[in-house]
Amino acid sequence: MSDSNNAQSAFENALKLLKDNNLNEAIEQLNEILKVHPTHIDSLDLLGAIFIKLNKPDEALAAIDKSIDLVKDIKKYLEMKYKLYIYKGDTKNAFECLKLLHKKYPSISTAREISNHYLDLDDQEQADEAIQDFLESDKTYSELYKGIRHAKAGRNAEAERAYKNILKKDKDNVDALRLLGLLATQNKKYLVAEKLFIRAIHLSPYFKLLWDNLAKCYRLQNKLTEAKKAFTNLLKLDPDNFEAIGASATMSIRLGQYKDGINLYKQLLKVNDKNPRVYLSMGHAYKTLGERSNSENAYHKAIKQFPLCGEGYWSLANLKTYKFSDKEILSMEKALKEEMHEVEKIQMLFALGKAYESNKDFKRSFESYKEGNWLQRKTVEYNAQDNSNSIDKIINFFDKNKKNLNFESGFKSNEPIFVLGLPRAGSTLLEQILASHSKIEGTQELGNIMTIGRRIRTSNNSEDYLNNLLNLDDKSIKSHGKSYLDETQWAREGKDFFIDKMPNNFPHIGLIKMILPNAKIIDARRNPMDGCFSCFKQYFAKGQHFTYDLDDIARYYKDYEKIMAFWNSYFPGSIHTVLYEDVIQDSENQVRKMIDFLDLDFEESCLSFYKSSRPVKTASSEQVRQPIYKSAMNYWKHFEGDLSELINHFPEYEQ
Repeated sequence: MSDSNNAQSAFENALKLLKDNNLNEAIEQLNEILKVHPTHIDSLDLLGAIFIKLNKPDEALAAIDKSIDLVKDIKKYLEMKYKLYIYKGDTKNAFECLKLLHKKYPSISTAREISNHYLDLDDQEQADEAIQDFLESDKTYSELYKGIRHAKAGRNAEAERAYKNILKKDKDNVDALRLLGLLATQNKKYLVAEKLFIRAIHLSPYFKLLWDNLAKCYRLQNKLTEAKKAFTNLLKLDPDNFEAIGASATMSIRLGQYKDGINLYKQLLKVNDKNPRVYLSMGHAYKTLGERSNSENAYHKAIKQFPLCGEGYWSLANLKTYKFSDKEILSMEKALKEEMHEVEKIQMLFALGKAYESNKDFKRSFESYKEGNWLQRKTVEYNAQDNSNSIDKIINFFDKNKKNLNFESGFKSNEPIFVLGLPRAGSTLLEQILASHSKIEGTQELGNIMTIGRRIRTSNNSEDYLNNLLNLDDKSIKSHGKSYLDETQWAREGKDFFIDKMPNNFPHIGLIKMILPNAKIIDARRNPMDGCFSCFKQYFAKGQHFTYDLDDIARYYKDYEKIMAFWNSYFPGSIHTVLYEDVIQDSENQVRKMIDFLDLDFEESCLSFYKSSRPVKTASSEQVRQPIYKSAMNYWKHFEGDLSELINHFPEYEQ
């Protein structure tokens, strides 16, 4: 092949061989051409295409690299390389190739692909910046750039105007829709954001960042089912997205789909088996299911990966029946002498308090609890007087407006049973007993009543919850009641009645009786010394800010007594009070009274509640899986010498 004519003739022969599917002969022909004419670009291109067809990516890449060295416009070659690296699973080189492609030939499509890659790396910030950097640099997208600049500067109205101007000219502009959705999310206009993201997804269904944005928007609205579906769709596009797997697992757990959540955690551990956070979450799920051994094992693995894991030690302590070894106690004592994150230290102190308590070293136990509570108290904003004022305000309002409030128009459903009370007062025990009845199902601590309260508070832009209650019309009252039932449906399995065990519902009994007039309410009580001190020993993952100071706890208890006395007089016969001590000493009689209050027939299964395998998502989950025991009664007396502050509030317990 001494000249170009011969080379061209040989190339045409290679094409004929390819057409006849004689691929190996075609490769031989092309290699002959390239021996003589190594810069014959058509032969290199065809050789690369044949290697792709033969599923030989490395050979194809070699041919493409030779082509890149010969031409100025390398766009198509970089695109081919990128696809080949993706095919090979070589994400590192694929990403580098993509970045080079975008640098030389910037486009919105490559910017989105780069964004997707950053999302794969669990880097949301970089994912957003990849899009924004392109928009800022491309004159075609100058209006979007203006909007982004406004948004970054906090000029949300101007940003919104810029994005809407684009949509007036191009109603299907995916980037404007997404950015407008992000702005709406930031401004807590979640329904608007949701619609914008969905519209954008219809236009660009493979844009991963959109699915991520939509999922998080759903999560912020507490639309757990929808959030789970959105994360699932993201995972179809990006199966190894660590953040999305974790978020989907969290959604599964919150939806009560514990087995699904555990399987997702296992998937996460395949990506990274050294993450203590995953082991902790898995342990919590196993605990809820009553799989004690698996739960302990997961917590131990978390501690192994992170020896200063206060949450791991506290989670073991929070099983309530776990007995720490001397070695574990020594490890905790040593850990507390090291530099620790404040939260981990607090949790470690609570765990150590429990360890000393189990060894009947009550003095050291109290000191450990005391230090943990003191450190935690500094991290929360709570004012006992503000709480008292709030309780008085509710009482005064309902007392003053009894004739003006509408308690007749609510949704007439007998299904909900509210079990409420102070933490550690025995509400989980009552729920377990009731949920052992064939017609009653336990759910979990549902936040829906408080969510409805927030909706009412923010209606009419007044931020005045109580007066807004007064102004609700018949239709709105009934609608709120129906919304509660609709929005809690995900937690139910279809029995006639269900339990909402949110303890903090007690200030909202007035609201409950307005929107759900037929609802039954059970008030779980415990003697103040045991109840208050049990709160003091408990580290709560969130909320319950009153529990980290004995004086605060005592005052909160008294406020609770005050408002419950008011509700009992306000709604006579609608609230059934159950004393923990009575249940312990006279179980069958107290259980029968509860069942009678609910207008149901007594079932023996309610007395063998500890045999139930239902998930229990509270600190008492292990305790309610055993028969009733009396050792918790008057337990505070072991610590009596350190509880003078509490006794001062309840002098009847002073000996």
